[in-house]
Amino acid sequence: MHTFGTFVAIIISAFIAVGIAEYYQQPYNWYLVFLMILAGFFIHTIILILESENSEESEY
Repeated sequence: MHTFGTFVAIIISAFIAVGIAEYYQQPYNWYLVFLMILAGFFIHTIILILESENSEESEY
């Protein structure tokens, strides 16, 4: 369930970034929202891989 919450947080933060850009009347494109979400998933996947490697090392 912790991973699902992180994915939801990544998606919400991308839309908050769009809201902030809208508030300050800055130009943005919707494909950038997709790229923010994709980058967030990529970074989180790397973090999960590194955490699993650390847990495997500590088992021995």
